[in-house]
Amino acid sequence: MRHPAVGLAALIVVASPAVAAPLLSSRPVAATATLAPGETTLANGAVAYRPATLPPGPAPLLILLHGAGGYPLDFLEQMKPVADQRGLMLLLPHSRGRTWDFIQNLAAERDPWRGGLDAHRLDQSLADLFARAPVDPKHVVLLGFSDGASYGLSLGTANPQLFSAVVALSPGMFVPPDSIDREQRVFIAHGRGDHVLAFQNTSETIVRQLRGGGAKLVFRPFAGDHQIDGKVLLEALDFALGLQAPAPATTSNPK
Repeated sequence: MRHPAVGLAALIVVASPAVAAPLLSSRPVAATATLAPGETTLANGAVAYRPATLPPGPAPLLILLHGAGGYPLDFLEQMKPVADQRGLMLLLPHSRGRTWDFIQNLAAERDPWRGGLDAHRLDQSLADLFARAPVDPKHVVLLGFSDGASYGLSLGTANPQLFSAVVALSPGMFVPPDSIDREQRVFIAHGRGDHVLAFQNTSETIVRQLRGGGAKLVFRPFAGDHQIDGKVLLEALDFALGLQAPAPATTSNPK
């Protein structure tokens, strides 16, 4: 499936920032399930989705970060069937601007974490959700596409205490944390024919940087453009949720 949004900035990979990445403080709690099935608007306009039926107990949570110019509800319509089939709750935050402030800062050659308002808003949205629904703390997955992938990969690896896994679909840039948590699962996919954010930047720089830090990483190249490949998405979720080990080819030659 193809997502309507595309990346904003040119291909950039920067060194560790002068300002540390925001540390998110929200955590799943033993909450009473008051979140109604279907869609619910939470703090800062984030949209939560709860399938009509969920297995008993805390549910896995998938947080979806849109690309530049993307609209969370477009992403939601794509992901509802996946959430229904796999028993996942969804959270779809919205950037304050056309894309995430992290990307805007990089494009303006500023410290990427300057301000950190989008991260703060996400933290508040998560706190609102955690107060309304029991979430499995071992299965909180941050997934982004395009600019959302760049932002999610950078923010997610800086917050392994919250995100058990990070899925980056067609990222364009990565600001690494001071150290990589070797228990956090990281899945990256990129189309070899991407005309928006170059495949080589991911395969030759981002992937190697993560592997050099010891990340528990799967990299999945696929034959396609700047898009979300449906088969790869399901593989990513299986890996992120610990449901299935990836085929050996996913960790082999990155080119």
